[in-house]
Amino acid sequence: MLLNFTVGNWMSYRDEVSLNMVASLERQHGETLAKIPRFRSKKALPIGAVYGGNASGKTGIFKGIAALKHMVTVDPGVDGVLPVSPFMLEGGTESKPTVFDITFLAADTVYRYVVEATIDGISYESLEVLTERGGADVFERDESGDVGVYAFGEALGSADYLSFVGRSTRKNQTFLGNAYAQNVAELADAYEWISETLELVGVESQAWSFATAAVGREGFLEYAAAALSRLDTGIVGLVGEGVEPDVLPKDAKLRRSMAELDGDELITVVMEKGAGDYGFEMLTVHSDEGAPRVERLRTVHVGPDGRERRFSLGMESSGTQRLMGLLPMLFDLQNTDGSAQAKVYVVDELDRCLHTMLTKRLIEDFLSTCGANTRKQLLFTTHDLLLMDQFLMRRDEMYIAQRGTDGCSVLVGLAEFSGIRFDKDLIRSYLDGRFGGIPMLGKAGARG
Repeated sequence: MLLNFTVGNWMSYRDEVSLNMVASLERQHGETLAKIPRFRSKKALPIGAVYGGNASGKTGIFKGIAALKHMVTVDPGVDGVLPVSPFMLEGGTESKPTVFDITFLAADTVYRYVVEATIDGISYESLEVLTERGGADVFERDESGDVGVYAFGEALGSADYLSFVGRSTRKNQTFLGNAYAQNVAELADAYEWISETLELVGVESQAWSFATAAVGREGFLEYAAAALSRLDTGIVGLVGEGVEPDVLPKDAKLRRSMAELDGDELITVVMEKGAGDYGFEMLTVHSDEGAPRVERLRTVHVGPDGRERRFSLGMESSGTQRLMGLLPMLFDLQNTDGSAQAKVYVVDELDRCLHTMLTKRLIEDFLSTCGANTRKQLLFTTHDLLLMDQFLMRRDEMYIAQRGTDGCSVLVGLAEFSGIRFDKDLIRSYLDGRFGGIPMLGKAGARG
């Protein structure tokens, strides 16, 4: 689970801001809080929402988490640059390092991982294990001098081999990522939490995520059909419809793969229908007695005459397609056990193209499965003020991003405001400007 994320000198954030996912002393919705192993007095929040106007910095938080994951999991190559976007509205900040500081629960261990970097390379990196009694360093890296200096904790393994890995780590590369690639097993839990448990869902089309889930997760298509029907999309089912192989893209690599199909193997093809976020087709290719058999996924609707009609995915509304892109996430988050592998999803603009009641229902369904022994988590940014509801979420699960007249964004938690009753109308207070974060709109010029 994500317990804290701090970022500074990043996009519109000149100063460091923190998204804290450790619960406060608030009692409301306490049944959804998760236990943190070895921290008897602390519990984790299952959900977090960041509100704010356009260009307030909401997406900056999402992109900060995405950039940190990218730096750990993707090798930029010898001449590559790091995905760092420093604050640009003040002299001198461009050359200063951006700070990424993340605390998370992986397996039964709480880690704190810190990276300070510019586009050219990493100046500082560290990993430590946290307990209620304090912290213990796993490794620390300082690149402020001509040569990188490393310090390793006692539990990390062979000092000679670690020194070799450190020397082989380029300045534009994280030690965590390089050490994992070189089989430093003691770092596997931390690395795999960032690479596999932490999932990001942006605002772009999610056709590939839907297609991947459809062919790679048992029971997903049945779940998707039931969810689309339950959530009032007009869809009553999903079916595969046979089509001629001629509809497939004229791609030599695809043709070779089709010729090599054997047994139960299949190929998934996603065809974008045109420019923009929406409109796609999903096809699967099976081997049928040595010959390719192609099926196209279709949605099923029932007309006024009671007869079923089939439609292509691209004919569905943008809201339905956005929902389909979220279904792999919802499928993962329906997990109700206490698995340490439960996903942590961070979603930019969860409400995009969705009706308020639908978005609220998705949140309610998720929270209904959260409890003391669950590890799953959902963080999202949103424009939808109707989700700022204390009957839905706790105050410490709500944050507001706001940009000042100096161009600097800040992140403010509603738990920081005193005197807010559990039954108070937060939307009214927000629109009245009590919490900040509302757009400061100028008047349009008079018409001539």
